[in-house]
Amino acid sequence: MKKIAVMMLLAMGLNAAQFNWIYTYKEASAKALAQNKPMVVYMHRPGCESCEFLEQKVFNDENLSAYVNEHYVPVLLNVKKSDAPKQLIVKASPVFHFVNGKGEFIEETQYGGKNAKTFLKILQDVEIKFSKK
Repeated sequence: MKKIAVMMLLAMGLNAAQFNWIYTYKEASAKALAQNKPMVVYMHRPGCESCEFLEQKVFNDENLSAYVNEHYVPVLLNVKKSDAPKQLIVKASPVFHFVNGKGEFIEETQYGGKNAKTFLKILQDVEIKFSKK
């Protein structure tokens, strides 16, 4: 019985690091405006190997997920099925847009997979730009 409890706690701990995704642009925009936070809009598509790498390896990094959840409104959208404004819709994936609650770009759009350390640095730089406005 103790082994089962320990295994459950370990499994919960492994899944603890995750982004608090919002799945519609409209909802995320309203939250970003209300909380005065930037949005990181991650657009993916099913079958994208780089997207799978990000979702399985990078987004589970505890430092990265803690930073994103504290400083951003994270948005997860499917490239093909999205309520995002036209200026954000792209055909490539993965893609990251850094916008404020009004949809104004804070930083250039980023394409492709990143490791957790690189992505965290990008997010920190964008957050500094957002804070200065």
